[in-house]
Amino acid sequence: MKKILVLYSIIASCFFAWQPAQIKQGISGRVYLKKGNQMPSPGIKIGEGKPVQTSVWIYNLTTTQQATDNGGYFTNIQTALVTKAQSNADGYYAIALPVGKYSVFVADNGKLYANRFNGKGEINAIEVKKDSVSHLSLTISVNAVY
Repeated sequence: MKKILVLYSIIASCFFAWQPAQIKQGISGRVYLKKGNQMPSPGIKIGEGKPVQTSVWIYNLTTTQQATDNGGYFTNIQTALVTKAQSNADGYYAIALPVGKYSVFVADNGKLYANRFNGKGEINAIEVKKDSVSHLSLTISVNAVY
């Protein structure tokens, strides 16, 4: 019986260790890194990428007119930095935020990276609604070939 309890404790601690922090309102997701050949081929599955631990930067909603894009790396962001947080070793992050619209960037080699844009030119846009957690997975793919 004691061995079963110890085993259960180990399994439970592993399960909860990879979970992101629990929040009631904000954003959560995972950060992945993709490198090299990502072309689909028969018999070769292309995955989401390797989970990566990095910092996640949240700005007020930012358009391409409000920042300088250097191949996916952004500088001169003219909107306010709201907060930043760290993804864990499994790439998970969770950030409590007030209701609003935001742009999400991830740190890659000391630079801020983003690679999604909508029809309005909004960069990695996400909306936080009252008492809701919005999910956004982010992929650093600057060194991937498609």
